Amino acid sequence: MKALFLKIWIIGRWILLILAVLFVGLVIYRIPFIAEQERTEEAITRIEAQVLTKEDVTGERLPPQPDQALVNATVEGIDANKNGIRDDVELAIFERYSGDINIKIRAAMLQYAIAQQVYLTDVSNSEIWIAAVKHRGRGIGCLVEVAFEEYTDIKDQIGKTDEWIMFVSDLIFNSDRRLEKKNEIDQFDTAYADGGTETCDVDLEIL
Repeated sequence: MKALFLKIWIIGRWILLILAVLFVGLVIYRIPFIAEQERTEEAITRIEAQVLTKEDVTGERLPPQPDQALVNATVEGIDANKNGIRDDVELAIFERYSGDINIKIRAAMLQYAIAQQVYLTDVSNSEIWIAAVKHRGRGIGCLVEVAFEEYTDIKDQIGKTDEWIMFVSDLIFNSDRRLEKKNEIDQFDTAYADGGTETCDVDLEIL
């Protein structure tokens, strides 16, 4: 009888040891997935937090001219005032659409520039891609809203929206390195359900 119990005890220990090893292996196997999910959630939170402010639109937070040697040295570029818009892009928009007469156009373009910048710098998988594309969609929606407010003819509305989108996109994707990065990110393209009706970060009525 003792020999039977000893045999059962030995077998039981081996079973417990195998189960423990399997559990540890599962935990180790899951660590990269958990870490990736955490990075994804952080990136989405960061994207959703990147919103335009009235101070950005009025120029109260304009950055100094960036060092030209550093402007295109990295994909991210320079953002000295930390508002999510690359400094060279922000200054170019202010230069072309200056003054109170262009303030609503400038607001929409700056918002779109933020969205294009986070698309270029924060996307590393399809889940983040969806968040970035939705963010960009709001920027495009704001451009459309401004175009419909500024122009009465449908051709002008469409033409101006396309012009503004192209102007900002050309500023954002202005180097081979950035275009290559964009092409890499575009591969995360996936189906998603659009949601929400809000477009402009800054209420156009207060501008």
